[in-house]
This record gives sequence, C-alpha cells and structure tokens, in this order.
Amino acid sequence: MTVTRNQALRRLIGAIPSDVSNDAIGARAPKIDDMFAPEAHSAALDPDNPIVVGARGAGKSFWSGVLGNEATKEAAALAYPRLGLEKVLVEFGYTGVPGGKGLARDVIDNLKADETEESARAFWWATILRAAFFYKNEAPPPKFSKLISMANDWEERGEFLDKINNELANSDKKLLIVYDALDTISTSWSGRRLLTEALLEIVWALRGYPEIAPKLFVRPDQIDDSSLRFVELPKLRAGAIRLLWSGTDLYGLFFSRIGLAKDPAANAEVTKLLREVNLAMPTREDVLQGSWAPAWDEFTQRHLMEQLAGPFMGSGTYGYKKGRTYDWPLSHLADAHDEVTPRSFLGLLIGAAKAAGIGDDRVITPEGIRHGLRTASQNRVDQLHQEFPWIKGVLAPLDGLLLPQEPKAVFKVWKAAKTVASLKQDAKKLGYLFPIPDSTHNEEEGLLTALRQIGVMFVRKDERVDMPDLYRVAARLLKKGGTAPL
Repeated sequence: MTVTRNQALRRLIGAIPSDVSNDAIGARAPKIDDMFAPEAHSAALDPDNPIVVGARGAGKSFWSGVLGNEATKEAAALAYPRLGLEKVLVEFGYTGVPGGKGLARDVIDNLKADETEESARAFWWATILRAAFFYKNEAPPPKFSKLISMANDWEERGEFLDKINNELANSDKKLLIVYDALDTISTSWSGRRLLTEALLEIVWALRGYPEIAPKLFVRPDQIDDSSLRFVELPKLRAGAIRLLWSGTDLYGLFFSRIGLAKDPAANAEVTKLLREVNLAMPTREDVLQGSWAPAWDEFTQRHLMEQLAGPFMGSGTYGYKKGRTYDWPLSHLADAHDEVTPRSFLGLLIGAAKAAGIGDDRVITPEGIRHGLRTASQNRVDQLHQEFPWIKGVLAPLDGLLLPQEPKAVFKVWKAAKTVASLKQDAKKLGYLFPIPDSTHNEEEGLLTALRQIGVMFVRKDERVDMPDLYRVAARLLKKGGTAPL
C-alpha cells in the first residue's frame, strides 16, 4: 500500500464515531446508518422473548430504540425476516429518559412507587396501561395518577387489557412494550429489589394476554440479584436472552462501518482494498441481510485485517509469538466475563489508526493497536463511571498494585484508603446506588463481589485476585508481561 492510501484509510477509520452509546428515545436514539444486525441478536428482538440481558455497551438501549422507531424497526425486519416485526406495534413502558413517550425515575420518586409491594405493582401495571393507550392513539393517555387508580382496580384493568388483546388478535398484530434503563429505577437496594420483583411479576402475569408482550432490557447484576424472591424467577432467568458480541460480529461491525462510510476520497481506497480480495463495496441492504462476506465471514475478516495491520503483533521470524493482529484486540478487550463490547472494540481500532505515523507501511501497526488498548481502557472506565459512579473511587487506591494478588492484599489497600467509608458518603451525597448490599458483613469483600459481578475483577483458580487488561491499563495496575498502564 502507498503512503497516500494508508493515510486515507487511517483518516476513514479514525473518523468512525467511537461513542456508540444510545438512549431508547430522544436525540441519542439509534438511526438507520448506525445499524448492524448480528445474526446472534435475532433472539433479542424476538417478541416472544421477554427478557434480554446485557452489560453496559452491549446494545440494550440500541435495540430498544430500534424497536421503538418505525424506520429502524423496518430495517430490523429486513435483517431478521423470520421475526415478523412488521406485525409488531411497539410502545415504551419505561425508558429512564423523560419527554414524549418516555418515562423516568422522577415518576417513581413522586409516586413513592419503590416503598411498598402494592405501590410497585401499581406503577408497573400503569406503564402497561399507558402503553396500551398510546397504541389506541385515540387521544392522549390519562394522567399517570389516573392510570395508577385504574391499575389498582383489577376488574377495570383486566377488562381494558382483555379488550386491547382481542383487538390485536383480530387485526393479527402484537403490542410489544419495551423497558430500558431499568438500572435507574431506584437508588436504594430495597427499592431496586422491590421494583424489580414487581416488574417480573407483571411480566409473568401478562402471559394471560398473549398479544400484549413485554420486553425488558436489563443488566446481568439486576436479574441475577440473589435477594430476589419472585417464585417464578428461575423460569424467567432460564428463558432470558444474553446480548453478546462474538469476535466475528465485532469485526463485521468494524468492516461495515468502513464499507458504508461516506468519504468519497477514502472510499476509492476501500474499493481498491476490497478488490484485492475479490470483494465489492456493500450497500446498506447487503450489510443488514448478511450478504456481504466481511460482515460475517471470519476467513474474509482475517484476510482484510492482515491487509490493514499485517498478520502478527511482532516482527521477524518469531513475530507470531506476540499473537495475531486479528485475535489480539479481542483477547485484550475482554472483561472478566470474557465479553467484548462494540464500544471498546471500535475505540481500540480507532485509536490504533490515529496513532500510526506517516512513515508506517501499514494502515494499523502493532504499536498502534497497543496504544488503542490504552485509549479503549480509559474510555471504558469513563463510560462505566457513568453507570456506576463509585467505580473510579474504588480503582484509584489500587494504582501501582502488582497483579495477581491475594484478596487480603487488595482489602488492605481499600481499608488504608478508607474506600468504603468514602463511597458511603459519596453515594448519599450524589444519590446513587451504593455498590455493597445492605446485608453484607465484610464490606471490602462485598466490594470485590460487586466488581466481579460487573466484570471488572475476577478470582483465579489459585484464589488470587486479577483484573482484565480492559480495566487494568486505565486503573494503572501492574502486571508482568502485560501492556504498560497509561
């Protein structure tokens, strides 16, 4: 490749939006140009699957927003034709974002819906009724306070939902009610449990109205909370769909972003690159329908990655010992649950493209990929801080610690820094959920458990504590042979 060609492709990759975070509604709702539809995500959009579980950045709000917008839903129907999404009418139950059809925590707070089982159940039934009124589209739905009264009258509620269900059945339609951002429902453990249990009860009860289907996009730690006591919870957990990204899906997203980019100068170079491996530029339909090989075929992806970055992370006769350029980002971006998110993956490759110099004979270099890991690590911690405002306060005292370590060594650092006490004060001041459940006896151990649940730390077979590179690099912890911290 020529220097000019390398520069054009680096500019194209560097211009890919690295922040792929979305809300279900509003200014950050997903757009058709953002869409990439891995085959494995088909089950997550299936109206018959009520619970979808995904970590931050896995795409929960993205798919919520896709379903809730007619144009993007039509695109999803093209990608997943067997789901029959053209017969599905979508309304929102809870979005965490106010405005329009959105519903946020301020409604819960004003109604004190997280204080009793009765108030929690009434709140969620009211969201079902509200969505049904939106579906009717005859007039603005009643005020939420009136919907609460209707929700508490089981006869009126049942008659109304029976009528809606029959109308849908006669028109061969299904009403899908989408719930997103459920981690925002409460700032107390007792409130979160109460509301989560009540919502799951409503999900179970809605089986009596087969044309009214709930769909919950929820975090793993929320659905896996051991303190939940809903009797049918094991059945709901067993049927939950995990929103995961394979390595092939992630590279498919990356190459689709390149192939569909709107940059005439760089597109000419992309066309040449694809021609060298007997491929043509894709259309949006090619990508959505999975008919363009770089979107799904690992062999093609590996070949293209070698064209961009070379085959190995090292040079010379023994360069292969440093790992392959295709595999290295995937293995170093995995969290403690062995999951990689699109946000981190794109962030690494964008960072790698920006780090390459004019004299480099590759579009992306091994050193650029390592630099991209540092960028992705910092971004991941920053993004995680938005969801878990306590995370930086927990990681900061561990700066410089050599991993892996015995748990007691980690606990000692936290105790010396008075980490738990600081977190309690901060959570109360800023109004977020304290990471350690109320019933925990050893608070430092509870903190480690919280980090393990969200994939930031893990315990090795020899019982020593370790941290994935995805977080370790930004947190400035050390590891023999590992990528140096920021």
